[in-house]
Amino acid sequence: MRPVEKLKPGSTKAYRDANDEVTNHTIQKDYSKYRDAKPPLAANLGQYCSYCECRCNMANLEVEHIQPKGRGGSPTAWDNFLLGCKICNTVKTKKISGTTCHLPHRNNTFMDFVYDWTGRITVNSGIPRKSQKNAQDLLDLLKLQRYPSEDKPSDCDFRWRDRIEAWNIATSQLKAYRQKSLNEDDIIRLAQSIGHWSIWFTVFKDEDAVLEHLILDFPGTCADCFDADNHYNPVYRNPSNAKDPV
Repeated sequence: MRPVEKLKPGSTKAYRDANDEVTNHTIQKDYSKYRDAKPPLAANLGQYCSYCECRCNMANLEVEHIQPKGRGGSPTAWDNFLLGCKICNTVKTKKISGTTCHLPHRNNTFMDFVYDWTGRITVNSGIPRKSQKNAQDLLDLLKLQRYPSEDKPSDCDFRWRDRIEAWNIATSQLKAYRQKSLNEDDIIRLAQSIGHWSIWFTVFKDEDAVLEHLILDFPGTCADCFDADNHYNPVYRNPSNAKDPV
């Protein structure tokens, strides 16, 4: 899951509206209508679900309340917003702990999970045990581990299949890239068009030039979560927390 940097209230972010006019927006602490936060959120983080990482057009992209409104979360506070697709925003109904459950704007959530060619997501056994538990809480919260014959996805939940398709596209692009029939810009344009950043980052793990572009060219990606001097390997985001440094 892509780790992101959310702008703070008082920051300014420019975006183009539906009339192709530029708006210079100052991030507010609270929004009278939470939907008004969607354009600056999308400008900050890109038009991607903050959780499953699919790309959404603006009409289908939703302002996602980190702490659900029905579980005491503020309906208007910028600090309670991320972006979600319809599925992730619908399944995430439980109240979450504000200090334990990992979240993409607070933790290096790329370290949390392992993605593979089958479309499955599993918790990374290489991170500390407390971090594994908090990563599992995030996985359970979003039901991202749903898979046919295993976790019974709903009739509308094809997130597992979308991951398989993204993996297959990324691996075909890797082959073409190594044959020098594609360059980094070609790869990034396609990755941006379909999303699933973590899958691209996993598939291209040995191609530093592509990894650099994935970090720099996807809006809001937390560059500090990766070591540019060591092949962009992920690093702890909260190193002072001995039990849960991720």
